[in-house]
Amino acid sequence: MSHRGDDLESDDEYLNQDWHDNEEVAVTVDASTKQETNERPVAASKKRSGSAIGEPDDKDIVNAQKKLKTKSPKNLLLEAGKGIADADRDVQSAFLWAAFNHALKLKGEEIDADKFTAENFVETREKAEQSKYEKSMAKYLKSGVLSSVKRMKKWKVEKSPMVIIVCASALRAVAVLKELSSLNIRAAKLFAKHMNVSDQVAMLEENSYPIAVGTPNRLLKLVQTDKDDNGEGALSLDFTELIIIDCSEDKKKFTVCTMNDTAPDMMQFIQESVVPQMKKRKTIKFGMF
Repeated sequence: MSHRGDDLESDDEYLNQDWHDNEEVAVTVDASTKQETNERPVAASKKRSGSAIGEPDDKDIVNAQKKLKTKSPKNLLLEAGKGIADADRDVQSAFLWAAFNHALKLKGEEIDADKFTAENFVETREKAEQSKYEKSMAKYLKSGVLSSVKRMKKWKVEKSPMVIIVCASALRAVAVLKELSSLNIRAAKLFAKHMNVSDQVAMLEENSYPIAVGTPNRLLKLVQTDKDDNGEGALSLDFTELIIIDCSEDKKKFTVCTMNDTAPDMMQFIQESVVPQMKKRKTIKFGMF
C-alpha cells in the first residue's frame, strides 16, 4: 500500500475526484447537514401557460435545478465538515460514515463495518462550557469525554494508549501536544517529524503512554508494522478507549477527514484498527475536537 506524506498541505484534488454519486451516499451526507434530498426538481421542459401567485414559473424551476446540481455529494461532504466538532453526536456519526464511505470507495476497497451511530461517539462539550473557556485539547479531555482522567494518568498498558488523537499534520500535532502539557502526562509522538518508524516501534514496545498524538499515515504504518504472533502491530488498539479526530480546519476549511493528503489514510486506519475493536467491545469511542 502506498502512503502519502504526513505533513503535506491540503488541496482541492481529493474532493474533485469522481465519486460514487449515487442516491444512497448523497442522502447519508445530507443527514449530516440536516438537509433534505428527497425533493426532485421539476423538469424544465414542462411549460406553464401561467403561474398563480406563489407558484414557480419556468425560470424559477431552471434556477432550482442549477442550485441542486451544485449540491453534489462531494461538496456536501466538505460543507458538512465545517464546524463538525461542535455538532451533536447524530450529525458527527452521519458525517464520519459519509467520509468513511467516500474515501474507501475511491480506493476501490470493500467496507467491512456497521454504520456509525451516535452510540459510537462520546458526548460533545456543553455549549456553556464552549463559550466560557478557551478551546484546548486538555480542557476537552477533562470535560467528561473520558471514563476517568485519574485512570488515564495511571495508564500502564504498553503499545495501546488510552487515548489516540489524530491530527492532519505534524505541525498541528505539535500544537496539540503543547495544549496537553498542562496535564503533565506522557504522550507518544506518532508523526514523521524528528522520528522514524523504527524509533517509534521501539518506543511503543518499551513504554506505556496514556495519550498518543499522530497523523493518519504514521498511525496506519504503525498498526501494520511488525505484527506479532497475535497479529498485532507496533501500535495496538486493544485497550484504547477514545479516538479523538482533531477537526482543525486549514485555510480552505479542509479537515483531516476531507483533506486529500490525509482522508484516505484516516479512513483506512479506522477500517483496519478501530472497526475491529468496535465489533469486539463497546468501550472504544470516537470524539471530535
